This record gives sequence, structure tokens and C-alpha cells, in this order.
Amino acid sequence: MRIGFLVEDILNISGGANVIIEYAAGLRALGHEVYVLSTKATELTGKPWHPRLEGLHLLPLQRAAEAGRFDFVFATWWFTWFHLWQVDADVYGYLNQSLESRFHAEIFLKRLNRITYSLPMLFVTEAKWIAEFITGVRPEAEVVYVRNGLSRSFFPLVESVPERKEGPLRVLVEGPWGVGFKGVPETFEMLDEARRAFPFEVGWLTSTSGGARPMPGGQPVELHEKVPIDRVRDVLRRYDVLLKLSRVEGMFGPPLEMFSQGGTAITYAVTGSDEYMVHGHNSLLVEPYNRGEIVRYLRLLDARRDYLTHLRTNALETARAFPDWEATARSLEKELERLKRQGYRNAHLRGSLAALASLHKQVHDEVEATRRTIGPGEYALLEHYRRIKGHPLVRNVTGVIPRSLKQRIRSVLGGNRS
Repeated sequence: MRIGFLVEDILNISGGANVIIEYAAGLRALGHEVYVLSTKATELTGKPWHPRLEGLHLLPLQRAAEAGRFDFVFATWWFTWFHLWQVDADVYGYLNQSLESRFHAEIFLKRLNRITYSLPMLFVTEAKWIAEFITGVRPEAEVVYVRNGLSRSFFPLVESVPERKEGPLRVLVEGPWGVGFKGVPETFEMLDEARRAFPFEVGWLTSTSGGARPMPGGQPVELHEKVPIDRVRDVLRRYDVLLKLSRVEGMFGPPLEMFSQGGTAITYAVTGSDEYMVHGHNSLLVEPYNRGEIVRYLRLLDARRDYLTHLRTNALETARAFPDWEATARSLEKELERLKRQGYRNAHLRGSLAALASLHKQVHDEVEATRRTIGPGEYALLEHYRRIKGHPLVRNVTGVIPRSLKQRIRSVLGGNRS
């Protein structure tokens, strides 16, 4: 089969890019003709962050026709969904790793994202909750659930968990600085509080630090930045617990990778965490509104090394039972071959995809023009005003104000233009 994956940025470190690379490499190893079609740069400069990038056929999107007609082509990041129509294919699909409207604060981006669920196309996803969501909003769509894999090449499982009865607790924060829903600054705020109560070591594994140098408890953290994926295991093995407080996830990989190296994790109880995390068994989960528990859990793991060993041992067994990427690629191959045998095609959606892409461009261009006119600060205030205005309580109050009074108030606040 000829299979394409549309990407925006695959040359820089991210969990989402890792999933795409593993699928593409796995399907290629199974004998399929696989292309990674990029809307951005495709030239590798220097040593890539992911060793399997070098073996992939990277092609600029505008040259997709050179590959011929595809059996399957998948959008990945939601912006790429609006480029699907540019590729000639029997089946148009969406490799959907999260409900990506939650990544954005801007209302117009959230609404544009929802368009990506408007057509009854093929959806492949890594999390049960996403599969259930898509089936609920688009019941006539073809939805395939395939679990992500755990690379045994890059994260070979340790044989056993070494006991640590002495020495400070070793905590590793994971996530990039400057991405609001990843929660890294607030993580260091909590560690500042915890470090003033008892001593422990802190490291930070990140794709980008943004130049930030946190000092929880007045002490520096050990920075592990832009670490190639085949060297991440060396960092993980140095710590006991991964602290990841992102508020938006599809099915995150770092805790599972930490499990494979004999560690445990503390995370928020985000969507997708139920794919492999069990509170009190292999990890500790906290509701975002109950963040004070995190400091208490860190003190517990520091004081109760037997409990820390219990979590770490069960975490390793969880990782041991998880499929590798080779098995995951075979599962996806099996589903695609099933669809092909059944004669599943949705090429007729290409016209609708093109029309929706045109709508996306028009809305996006109008918003960008507005931003340039009023400036980013004023635009942010406008977005905030719109959210307040749309709140049910505000709508209820404004609903009882006479129209004539509203007009007089606008006249006073905005100036009399008559």
C-alpha cells in the first residue's frame, strides 16, 4: 500500500512527532511505500533528534503528486487536515492524537479545529476516550483505535528496580517552557514550596527551556535539554519519579517511558492517563484542583521508600506488558488491510475538504488582518471580552436590560457618532 502522513513540523522534538515517525517507519519496515508529506522544511541538517527520521521518505507537500495516487493519506496535527485535499487518495484519514482545540485559548482557533470532525472520514487514534468522542460526534465515521507502542530500541526495559533506602528523592520534571497547558512554570512553583520543606534533587527534561533557569528552594535544577530520543533513557534512569503536570493530553508517553527505566510518575488525572496509569499501583494521580496533594505525595515517597519501590516495581511490569512499536505498526496495517479488502473508500470527500480548506483560509486571513490592525495586546483583550460576554451569567443579566438603555450605555462609552 502507498501511505502518506501530512505533517507540519517533524524535524523538532515532540511526542506527537515521535508517534508519526514510529508509524511511518514501522509501516515501511512491513514493506509498504510510505511518504511523510511536509508543509514545512524537509531537509535534515545535522544529526536528527530521532534516528528513524533518516530512513523516511520526506517530501514537500507540493511535490506529493510525484508519488502518485495514495491508498491512504492521513492528516496529523489539525492544521494539516486543511491540506488533505491537495493529495490524490482513495482514503482520507486523520491520525488524531488529541482533541487539539484544547491547545488554544483563541475562540476562532477552537471553532476552526471543530471543522476537522465535520466529515465522515477515517479516524485513527491512540486513546479510547478520543475514539469514543469521535464516535459520539460523527457516528458514521470509520474509527480505529490502536494503542501507541513503547520502543524497546530506545527504551530497553531495566531488569529490576534497584532499592534506594538512602539519599534524597530524585525528581524529574518533564515538559517545555512557554506552552501554557504543559504546566511547567507551576510545577516549579510547587517544587519551590516542597523544597523548602525537605531536600530532594530536581532535574528538568525538556525540548526547549526558553532560556528559563528555575531555582526551586533557591537551588538550581539540572537541565536536560534537546536530548535525542535514543539518549533519553540515560536521563530517566537517574531519577526516581517523573513529575508531569500537563492539563491537556491525548495519551502521553513520558510516564510510560519512565516506567520502562524503573521509575514511577506523578501526573494530573488528564484524559488518556487511564490507558496505563493506575493510582497507588504504578503511579500517583492528582486532580488539577487538588494540586496541594503533590507536595504531600513527594514527602510520602521520600519518607516511605518501601512504597516508592512498590510503585516503581509495578510501573516496570506495566511497561513490560505494553506493546512495542513493531506490534502497533502491525495492528494498524491489519486495520488498513481490512478496510481495503472491504472496499472502503472516501475519495468523494476531496471536494468537501477543498471547500472547508478555503473557509479555513478566509477566516484565518481575516483574523490575522485584525491582529495586525489592532495589535496582539488589544486582540488578547478582545478575546477575553468575548469570553466574558458569552458567559451564561452575563447573558442572563444582559437579557433583562432594555434595548434602549443598552444603546444609551454604548453611546456614552463609545462616543456619540451621530
